[in-house]
Amino acid sequence: MIFLGNRLHEVQLSDQPDVIRWRWTADGQYTAKSAYRVQFAGSYCTFDSTSIWKAKVEGKHRFFAWLLVQRKVLTADKLLLGREKKIKLRIASLLIYTAWNIWRERNRRIFEGKSALPRVVALIKEEVHLRNQACGGEELILVS
Repeated sequence: MIFLGNRLHEVQLSDQPDVIRWRWTADGQYTAKSAYRVQFAGSYCTFDSTSIWKAKVEGKHRFFAWLLVQRKVLTADKLLLGREKKIKLRIASLLIYTAWNIWRERNRRIFEGKSALPRVVALIKEEVHLRNQACGGEELILVS
């Protein structure tokens, strides 16, 4: 409380009228549009894809990045829409194993100061193979 009291004594009051500023816009003015943006900040991608086109990379890389941001890349899950459920489950399993191993690699780097990057794909393949041996499932097809 002493700290707070000292801080309050340091405040210089002014005779000027108070001004209310909306901190979420550059000009400080409230708008329904800015409130809507703030409300949903972080809940969806607000990435400005125009920066992709200005990047100093080859055109094919810019185009791929643009498709990725638009969620239009024809990944295996999108190519399999309407196909049998088993294949979708296999792909979901691969994605889960991949995400798990990426997370483990991150933790190795942060907490152990180690990197197993060249082995990450091998670790994923090994984990999938062990799971299939233990649980008796169909082999997941892994791209080499």
